[in-house]
Amino acid sequence: MELCCTSVMLPRWTLDETFDKLAEYGYDAVELRCRYNPEGAAEPSFWGVHRADVSPDNVVDKAPAIRAAVARTGVRVAALAPSVLVGQDEEIRKLLRGAVAICPDAPPMVRVGAPRHDRTKPYWPQFLAARAAYAALVETAREFGVRILYEIHVGTVAVSCSRALELLRDLDPRCIGAIYDIPNMVRVGLEDSRMGMELLGPYLAHCHIGNGIPVPAGCDAHGQQLWKWEFADLRQGVANIPQIVADFRQVGYQGCLSLEEFGPGDDEAKVRDQGAYLRQLLDR
Repeated sequence: MELCCTSVMLPRWTLDETFDKLAEYGYDAVELRCRYNPEGAAEPSFWGVHRADVSPDNVVDKAPAIRAAVARTGVRVAALAPSVLVGQDEEIRKLLRGAVAICPDAPPMVRVGAPRHDRTKPYWPQFLAARAAYAALVETAREFGVRILYEIHVGTVAVSCSRALELLRDLDPRCIGAIYDIPNMVRVGLEDSRMGMELLGPYLAHCHIGNGIPVPAGCDAHGQQLWKWEFADLRQGVANIPQIVADFRQVGYQGCLSLEEFGPGDDEAKVRDQGAYLRQLLDR
C-alpha cells in the first residue's frame, strides 16, 4: 500500500510546496485537486481558492510542471480530484486528457461523482440513471486508457460498498473502480470493513482515509436531538483505523491510503502527524 494525501486539504500550498512537503513527510503519492478557483474569493480554503491552482482548463498546460515535481520528489500523482459529475462530458474529457498528459504510460485515476440522491423522488430510477451514465463513461475512459473512480459518498445513490457494487457490477474494473471513503461511509453506518472490501473485489481502487465524530446540533421542533459530523484526527474518530488498515492488508489491497482531513488545525501538522501514524500502521 502507498501513503497518499489529497491536496484538496492543502489550499495554502503552491504546487511545488505540495510535492516538496509531502516528500519531506514520507508520502508516496498525491491525489491532486483539479478544480476551478472561485472568482472573488481571496483567502485560501478547502472548497475555495487554492494556491496550486490546477483546474480542468489548465491541467494539460501544467502537466510539465507536475511531471517535474514528480521527478524531483518521487511523489507520484495517484489520482485527480475534481468536482465534476457523471454526464459532464466536456469537463470529463479535459480531465482525462490532463491525466494522460501527466503520465502517458500510467495515467492517474480520475474521480467522477454521482448526482445527489433526491429523497423526494423514487430511488430506483435515480440509481438506474446513474448506472447507465457510468456505463457510458466507461467507454470514454477506455478510449483514453484512464480509470474512473466512483467515490462512495454520503448523499449519493450508493453510500455503501454494497450499493457501490450494484452500481458498478459488470462494468470493466480496469476502467472504473470505487473509492473506499471512510469519512463519508462512517456518517451513514460503516459496513464491516473486511466484508465491504471483499464485496468490492476488483472495484476496490482507492481509499480516502479519515475519521469523524458526531456532535450535538440542537433539537428539532419536536424535541428530537439532532447531530452533525465533524472531521477528527485519525486516532480520535469513531472508525477503527488500525482495523481498517489491517483489513486492507488482509484482502491484498495494494493501492493508496489517501489522507483526507478537513477539520481545523495546521495543514503541515496534519500532514506530518497523521501521515506518521498511518506509516506506522502500514509498516506493522
